[in-house]
Amino acid sequence: MSVSCVGTCSNCGVERFWLSNTLSLQMDDGSLKCLPHPGEAWACEREGLTLWQASERGRLYRETFYVCRRCGREGEFIEAESRDRGPTLTWKDVKIPFAAAIVIAVVLFLFRWWNALMVLGIMAAALPLSVWMEGRKAARELAKRGLPRRDAPGRVAVGKPVAGCDPQCVVGRRSGGSDGDPTTTGECCDHPDWIPAYRVSDDDRVPCCACGQGVMKVGQHSIH
Repeated sequence: MSVSCVGTCSNCGVERFWLSNTLSLQMDDGSLKCLPHPGEAWACEREGLTLWQASERGRLYRETFYVCRRCGREGEFIEAESRDRGPTLTWKDVKIPFAAAIVIAVVLFLFRWWNALMVLGIMAAALPLSVWMEGRKAARELAKRGLPRRDAPGRVAVGKPVAGCDPQCVVGRRSGGSDGDPTTTGECCDHPDWIPAYRVSDDDRVPCCACGQGVMKVGQHSIH
């Protein structure tokens, strides 16, 4: 779910669309490409990767948008986003239970509980087999969809993005926690005062950064 609002300048009439946040995919040239909500997974796969593959390659980012009360300029934080693979089992998920089964098997052997040892042996053999089968099934499904494609982003190393999908946005830096208003920002003016973009209201009297004469009037909020 994303929250957004539209602001209109009281003087020049320019409109600005403010989004709360968006998922973005980093391309091989270092730029960020917006993955529109609610079709992020579909948009990412058009580039040749699932969201999990993009995350694994370090190419998935979350852009969170703000507006400055003092100058009206838009700003944002760019932070790495993590997505898991899904319910597919891996050896990492089962290695601890498998090790515990070995310890129990040793105890059963020492006490000569052969029937229990046989049942445990069958279960222990089935465990890595199920992991292997799940992995093969997931690999076949991705292969059918042609993912990851050979030309998909992430085959070459690039630095962390220094600009967002909107080149006019000032990229900020966070010195506090992940919640609440930012305590340190990029330099959009002498005394930046960022608030979450979707939360802007008429009471904030955000100046228009286009003409510098009017204030932004919020005429529409939406959740999508």
